[in-house]
Amino acid sequence: MSLSSGLSPLLAVPGLIYESLVRTRNTLYSKRLLLQRRLPRPVCSVGNLTLGGTGKTPLVIHVAEFLLRLGAVPALLSRGYGRISAEPVVVGPGEEIAEAAPTLGDEPALMRRHVPGLWIGISADRYAAGLKILQRNGAPAFVLDDGFQHRRLYRDLDLVLLDRTQPLEKNRVLPLGTLREPVTGLSRAHGIVIQGACQGNHPDAFLDIVRKLNPRAQIFHCVQDIDALVPFSSWKDSARDGPAAPDIGPAFLVAAVGNPERFRRDIAMLGIPVRGARFYRDHYKLTERDWRQCEQEARKAGAAVFITTEKDAIKIERPPQFPLLVSVQRTRVIEAGAFALMLRDLIEDPR
Repeated sequence: MSLSSGLSPLLAVPGLIYESLVRTRNTLYSKRLLLQRRLPRPVCSVGNLTLGGTGKTPLVIHVAEFLLRLGAVPALLSRGYGRISAEPVVVGPGEEIAEAAPTLGDEPALMRRHVPGLWIGISADRYAAGLKILQRNGAPAFVLDDGFQHRRLYRDLDLVLLDRTQPLEKNRVLPLGTLREPVTGLSRAHGIVIQGACQGNHPDAFLDIVRKLNPRAQIFHCVQDIDALVPFSSWKDSARDGPAAPDIGPAFLVAAVGNPERFRRDIAMLGIPVRGARFYRDHYKLTERDWRQCEQEARKAGAAVFITTEKDAIKIERPPQFPLLVSVQRTRVIEAGAFALMLRDLIEDPR
């Protein structure tokens, strides 16, 4: 998973510099020459080794929902990518917020929509955001969104989500590949969640590599699929129920996500004919002009409806005139009992 061979020589030097800096930083933290700050409540980090597109947001929602069911109203700590301001933001459960996505970022806004009881702390300094929440007597536990590389904050439980369609052994560190850090960093994880099933009855080579990189971590498997396709107007009113594959005719896909091809595959697996697609960079907010251009392409391709992701829908202020469906994803951890026990231990017996 590297860039074309023509660009590789040009990126080799910056790639080596970046990898060296990351390795040095990790070593300093591991040797405690750089100190972590610790919140006086349990912290569960959910993160990636690679750039976006592994399905982290649905897993964060799954973790937050479980903690809420335990009676531990969690707080989400996030940088808030895609928001319009760099100022720290703290929002308590049930508090009104006029423009959630521009204020919090698209992913935190989506998480708050799915788990309304969340505290939300948005800041580049997640430790400071956590303290602000505690000053308001909130949060017996924290969920650190996209936190694997944010080592300044101590975490009691470090979860890493891996997508088995992104081979670890063939990937490279940015900018030559999509790795945020060398694969050896996986050794820090307490729990590893592998997204996607092993195909056929062949030996699971991906799992073997993961176990070699971290023989101590608990390993889980999860399935993420589309639970429903909901008309945008109904989705906006918080409806989540809808058929998984309604008789909608051919579709045109529109998304600004980290792994758009996975979105395309998920829709195709529902048996819905896809006439075309327009994908944008991750976290991009489509303008009305963008939607008009997409509509022109969709009509020309013979599509009858747009399908977009929840991450994109949360940013829509004025929906397009063309019919629009929102795909609602769900996460199901195969080893549900062991995963639940790990999260329960986080609350009852933090490290």
